[in-house]
Formats: sequence, structure tokens, C-alpha cells
Amino acid sequence: MLSRIVSVPFETAARLRHGRALHRRGRTYAATLRVTEPLPGLAAEHPYDVIARLSKALSTPGGVPDILGVALRISTDDGPLDLLFASTGRLPGLRHVLLPRASYTQGAYTTLLPYDVAGETRVLALLPTTRRTVRTGDEELNAEVAVAPLTFALATATLTGPWRTRGVLEVRQPPVRDLPDAFDPQLNRLPGLHPTGPFQSVRQAAYDASRRGRHEPAPKAGSMSRR
Repeated sequence: MLSRIVSVPFETAARLRHGRALHRRGRTYAATLRVTEPLPGLAAEHPYDVIARLSKALSTPGGVPDILGVALRISTDDGPLDLLFASTGRLPGLRHVLLPRASYTQGAYTTLLPYDVAGETRVLALLPTTRRTVRTGDEELNAEVAVAPLTFALATATLTGPWRTRGVLEVRQPPVRDLPDAFDPQLNRLPGLHPTGPFQSVRQAAYDASRRGRHEPAPKAGSMSRR
């Protein structure tokens, strides 16, 4: 019942906007993830190629604050891994609360909902490691990435515990290869690293509804397009 209730506004918004219900516009960049402490399917001291999409949930104009998102597709030996992060609080309790920001390097991004990490329940996060202010306007973002990579610590935590750094993400220049057709953490996941918990069906229903609203078929695992 809850999944059906959530589906209606997402499908309607996608139909009206002729695109994604949320995070319709974004900038896509090549990135590298260097794992410092192994995660299931991600070996330590191994650089992984990543496609990173930075976006604003409501597509507010220029540098107007918005809920910010970072979507990652990580190429692993076991297939693609998609991770989606949104701007939230960093402290326990606030890790599941969406917070608008005017800078991509202002605060934490979390997966909102928990992950199963080798059988343990964890929240994943990207934590900016730079003091730079990176405004959310498209041109400002491109200019900042051109000057120097944006760096984030990939971290995990229990629902109430401290963050534990597991790797470093560097977001660089726009990629020249194929781009993801859609990021889907339910479809592109690893056996030991995947979303968990009772609300996952609700989130999947929202994704499916957004695709129906923009008349797009469900993606296949690791699907790519030249957008």
C-alpha cells in the first residue's frame, strides 16, 4: 500500500517534467575510487573507474540551495555497482534527513537507507575532504572540477556509530565514454554490498514510477547509453 501511495506523485512528476521526477538535470564526470579498507567486491589499494553524476533534486536555478545528489557507477570485477547519495546531516539521526545546500562540498551525503555490508547493517556516506566552496550552478561546478578534482571520503557507519573511512573518491573531468542510462542500486549491486531494510521496496517503487512517467523501459543491469 505504501509503495502504491509513493508511486503516484513520482509518476505524475515525471510525466509533467518529461524527464526524471527528481534530479532531472545533472553533470557527469569521470572519477576514481581508491579503496583504503576493503569492502565486499572492492579490494584495498585498487583504483576503480567510476562515473559520477552530480545533480540537484529540484533543479533550482543557478546557485539556489537544493537537495544535492551524487550518483556513482563503479566498475568492478563482479559487474557494475551503483551507489546513490543525497545531501543529509552527518550526525546520527540526521543521516536520514535530506538537507538543502548551496555548495557540493558543504556537508555529508548518505545513502539515506541502510546497506548490507558483508552481513552487517551500515549506512554509506561521501564526506567532502576539501575546504573549497563548490557552488551548485552548472558553470561554477564545471569550472571547479577543471581546476582540481573534487575529493570525498567513502565511509561507512552503524546507524548510530562514528564514520569509518573505507576509500577516497576523486571526481575529475567529464568522461568521454558511454554514460549510464540509469543508476539503480537495486539492479546494479554486489552480493555482499547491497541495500537492505523494509523501505527498499518503497524506493524501488518510486524509481519504477518515475520511469513509467517518462515512458522509459526498465533498465538492464549495467545498461549504458550515449546521452
